[in-house]
Amino acid sequence: MSDKPKEGELGKAKRNIPLNKKEAYSSFIIGFKPLIIAVLLWIVTIFILHLPAIKDEVALFFVKFTLNSALTFGNMLFIAVESNRYPLITIEGYTMKIVMECTAYSFYIFVIYLSLLSPVSFKQRLLTLVIFIVVLFTANNLRFIIMGFIGLHYEHMFHYIHNYLWDYLFGFLIFLIWIWRFKDNMDGDDSAKVSKPT
Repeated sequence: MSDKPKEGELGKAKRNIPLNKKEAYSSFIIGFKPLIIAVLLWIVTIFILHLPAIKDEVALFFVKFTLNSALTFGNMLFIAVESNRYPLITIEGYTMKIVMECTAYSFYIFVIYLSLLSPVSFKQRLLTLVIFIVVLFTANNLRFIIMGFIGLHYEHMFHYIHNYLWDYLFGFLIFLIWIWRFKDNMDGDDSAKVSKPT
């Protein structure tokens, strides 16, 4: 029987060794570097999209896309959704105006950067991006339908829920998906990198 530790045991032992402050800081920076870069790129992109020369065209694109997707989404759920005049949408008789901030454009831009800069294989980056986009698209369309019913039955709560709840919810969803998709990288799982004993 060999006294040499098995490869898996080496990986576990390596992960259980506490890091000194410098190593812990370095590990933190490496793990969160994609997030930091994504935030910086997001800020720059948002600034560019709000330049006076292009902001109206950008808003028109995002609002039209959101309006059409909300109409399609509502009809697929057999809910009375219509738009008699741009950029208004009516859900079960309650009319709302879609503006740039309703489109979740800033969240879409952020998850594109966050996904593509993540320290995983390109295939995993694309898969994560698809997951983010599908979740945001579905949540944003559900938001219009839910807000239509809230406006219809609880109009006094409409602005509070619209202005606060959804932004926090979207941010929380992005955080949960990011943790789920990249948990192994943040744990510093180096077991796959351990060389075979000779």
